[in-house]
Amino acid sequence: MVSSNLPFQPAPSADLKAGSRSQATGLSLCNDVVFKALFSRHPHLLADLINAVRHHAAPIRVERILNPHILPQDLVGKHIVLDILAEDASGQRFGVEMQLGRFRHWPQRNVYGIARSLAGQLQAGQDYRDLKPVIGISLLVHDLFADHPAKAHWHFTLRDAQDPTVQLGEALQMHIIELRKAETLGALPAPLLAWIACLLHNLDEAAMNEITHPPVHEALSHLETLYSDEELRLAAERREQALVDAEDMLDQARYEGREKGIQEGAAKLLAIQITRKFGPLPDWATTRMAQADETSLNRWALRLLDAQTLDEIFVSRITLR
Repeated sequence: MVSSNLPFQPAPSADLKAGSRSQATGLSLCNDVVFKALFSRHPHLLADLINAVRHHAAPIRVERILNPHILPQDLVGKHIVLDILAEDASGQRFGVEMQLGRFRHWPQRNVYGIARSLAGQLQAGQDYRDLKPVIGISLLVHDLFADHPAKAHWHFTLRDAQDPTVQLGEALQMHIIELRKAETLGALPAPLLAWIACLLHNLDEAAMNEITHPPVHEALSHLETLYSDEELRLAAERREQALVDAEDMLDQARYEGREKGIQEGAAKLLAIQITRKFGPLPDWATTRMAQADETSLNRWALRLLDAQTLDEIFVSRITLR
């Protein structure tokens, strides 16, 4: 997660030049709550973003948003995905998400979500010919394919492994854009680059003033209006804090895992050393070592240096006066 992308930021003391739009305070479009609120309320802007991503395909018009609401339980889980499910005039469905954090099994989860949207179209008695394509669009703040630094826009479909020109229909498709990599490379159509800049830097007034794509400027204007929505601001804050808390818990789990790994490694090493000196360990000794804490393992390791029998390592010594 990119913790620097706070939902809103305080205004600087510097004067803004007359006639310019103030982006000193506002809601970060990287926040998935803000992302969903903006594009769910303004489907024509979502359509422009989709068309910019799918610039090789015919333009579409979003007719309706199938999941426009943000529920309270959507704000607290790191792995909750606040995607937007939209439908165009032909019935094609588009699942669009802004993804701040990285987590394991994201590709599997993404494929599952698209497949579920496809399967959910049919009701009892409907024919397969009624299925419409489902197209996923994932906008990632992090790099998913770090081993491929020269490519940032990925388009996945069902194709033959030996002859990729052969495609098994268009029912399942997925676009992935690694935003920061795409911004660095710059080799994308101007409307898409404008949206990428907006998604990453909408709070940077100077960067936004360089953009000429009209839909982006309209989006920025709507973001200023959304900032006056106290409920949305609080929801964005809560979502941001939930992601920070989840990352903190993950860091703690990693730390505890490292500590546990070090302790398990020490126990295995001590077992090897004892076995080398006294032969195979009996079950009672193996059990004690498996349950021992770091202090006990260190104490036994020191006793091993002078011990003449196995018992001298594990049995507590009593000094008589």
